[in-house]
Amino acid sequence: MSNGKKKGNKAERELCKWFQQWTGFPFTRVPASGGLRWKNTNATAGDIICDDERHTRRFQFSVESKSYKDINFEHLILGNKKVKVLEFWQQTNDDAKRSGKVPILFMRYNGMTKNTYFVVLTYQVYKLLFPTLIKFDYNVFKVSGPNPMVIMNSNDLLKFDYIKLHKSLKLARLDEKKK
Repeated sequence: MSNGKKKGNKAERELCKWFQQWTGFPFTRVPASGGLRWKNTNATAGDIICDDERHTRRFQFSVESKSYKDINFEHLILGNKKVKVLEFWQQTNDDAKRSGKVPILFMRYNGMTKNTYFVVLTYQVYKLLFPTLIKFDYNVFKVSGPNPMVIMNSNDLLKFDYIKLHKSLKLARLDEKKK
């Protein structure tokens, strides 16, 4: 197994622990790093899934995990033709769309503080968080384009009650379906 694959597997295992801390539910890596499709189902999209018997089908996120030597955010501003962050976000969106879930991307680069990630969310999910988080400890980076996104620090997301977000997402998605 290559060092990059080992690093990715380790990052996914650590992200499972992060999600368990945030949600209170157990999580597990998807075999083949999100590439597995069980019995022609799309429910296994993403890199990690909720492993709780009762919550696994209700868990609304398609989680993508990326761990790289470096992540060049300046490429978003410079207009480079190949921007890894946009490629990661497109993959996350494609998986989420296929599975009928909400995209969420966790990225980290070498040397980052343990259990800290850059979290990429849609504007809609961010707006559900913003009114309730009185103060973010870290800056938030808003990116427009074909797939608009918000990039935030995972430590700010940990402060938000997962169950409240889960309920808000459920209501927002029901409202979307009614339209």
